[in-house]
Amino acid sequence: MYCITVIVMALPLLIAGVRIGHGHGNAHSELHRRVLVTDVVEVTTTIYTTVTVEPSPSSSFIVTSTVTQDLITVELPEKGASTTVSTFIFSSATATQELSDTKGSRYPSLISEPNSAIIVNSCMHDIYVSSIGDKSCGPGTTCQLVPSNTTYREAIRVCDKSGISLKVSKTEDMTNPMQFEYTVWDDKRTVSYDISYLDCMSEKDDQKNMTSCVGYDTGIQATSGADCPTYKCVGNVVCAKQAYVIAEFGYQPGAPVGACTIDKGVAFELCAENSSA
Repeated sequence: MYCITVIVMALPLLIAGVRIGHGHGNAHSELHRRVLVTDVVEVTTTIYTTVTVEPSPSSSFIVTSTVTQDLITVELPEKGASTTVSTFIFSSATATQELSDTKGSRYPSLISEPNSAIIVNSCMHDIYVSSIGDKSCGPGTTCQLVPSNTTYREAIRVCDKSGISLKVSKTEDMTNPMQFEYTVWDDKRTVSYDISYLDCMSEKDDQKNMTSCVGYDTGIQATSGADCPTYKCVGNVVCAKQAYVIAEFGYQPGAPVGACTIDKGVAFELCAENSSA
């Protein structure tokens, strides 16, 4: 086994108005320095359905529903008047996300370390970590062994108009690495961070295969200090709202990028479900 020289990559984050390229082949799009929480909703089909409902022998009314792929609006006409009484989300994608949110909430809180970037290996197997950045970032790490139930640590590295990619693999050759990314802004006080499956996943017929992504089967999470954004990916769930599984997040708002003060540090965990057992 041997380590392959890893291509220098930059994070998908905006620093001082400058677009930063990323080694995924498609650079992440420009992102604002705030966490956007707008959900991406795509409506593809509209169906109109009318049914008669009789809740009691003495009364009856008509229910008219407008059904879309992700949105259902229900209107109840009463005595000739039509009033919207409820709007709710219903789709398989939403159900999957709700499952992810519910199970992910059971993960023990991930504790970051001041001014440090850490990767907690809660997996039952060892991992290898390479910390990649350009020359302005200073010396990095190449294929460092991180045994099961131990933690990789590095002082947060400050780069010039770029960022750090923490590549994680089960093997020293770093085949199909999982990526954790962080970037320190020009103010030297703020750090952004995210989870990316783009280098370890494959896709065929619009189906994403994540089995090569270390930690995918038992959950991944990322955070900074208290009151900072936290992202949780449940095992065997394609968490498209919590991590990069689409290049540039499809150029939509709400990209899964957190930001906090550098003194709180950034923390990532693999196989997070094991730590909650």
